Amino acid sequence: MTQDLKDRIQYGSAVAMIASSIALAFASFAVLHLVHSTVLAFVGEAVGFASAVFGLSVFARSKSRELNRRFGQLEQNIHANRESASNLDYQQQNDAQL
Repeated sequence: MTQDLKDRIQYGSAVAMIASSIALAFASFAVLHLVHSTVLAFVGEAVGFASAVFGLSVFARSKSRELNRRFGQLEQNIHANRESASNLDYQQQNDAQL
């Protein structure tokens, strides 16, 4: 079994889980006029499975790291700007005293 076939099976099963959960939720609402808690549990399980297959947690983690890196760079820039501004104020004070 090749990796391509395994990926197709995983993606197909994830899509099938989402589709079946949507169909079950609509059927539950059509028959009972409410979505039963067990149907909602199945929808949650299907979404959890699909997100694991499609790697949403990995995507979110990588975006979180990227944001942390950008905020770190921004913080470094702010500290560098403050330091250069304080050095400029010190130089201006020394120039005024001369």
